[in-house]
Amino acid sequence: MNEEAQDSALWLEAISGTDASFAIIFDRYRRLVFKRAYDRVGNATDAEDVVAIVFMEAWRKRESVRFVDGSLRPWLLVVTLNVCLNRDRTNRRYRRLLAKLPPPEREPDLSERTLDQIEAKQAFQALRTALQRYSASDQRLIELCMIEGLTVSAAAVALDLPVGTVKSKLSRMRTKLRAELERVAPHSEVIEA
Repeated sequence: MNEEAQDSALWLEAISGTDASFAIIFDRYRRLVFKRAYDRVGNATDAEDVVAIVFMEAWRKRESVRFVDGSLRPWLLVVTLNVCLNRDRTNRRYRRLLAKLPPPEREPDLSERTLDQIEAKQAFQALRTALQRYSASDQRLIELCMIEGLTVSAAAVALDLPVGTVKSKLSRMRTKLRAELERVAPHSEVIEA
């Protein structure tokens, strides 16, 4: 009995629970299905996917598989063609949907933003460390004028100090802070009031 005539007998064994029979059919037709799929899809990875789908369909429809003269070959070839056509339709739909989408927005370079954030954090830590060396009244003056952006006269009123005193203190502290921050975080800037 030739191999083609054995397909129907092997299939009957396979659906009755003999795994080895399905493996024989798979080994017998895997290359044929791959070759036909490869001819259609032109890519080995996609052709392997088609092979997997064809044999999965064979198992899924195991009760209704058609044999021609005892051979599974014609049925497998038809299923291979149908799987490839479905794949092509799916790819066309996918490309049409992608074509309808607006073009992607250009994403900013996150590495630059990350570096800026790291530098800002270092500058903030350096400023916090530097502020701890000042008296409480000087810290309030720095926070009001250099961090919160109040004018010298507004800070003088809030702290109940003469405007000249506030100006001279701010000038000294700005010079001192600039030198200290430049040493710790070279690219940071002391806020100007």
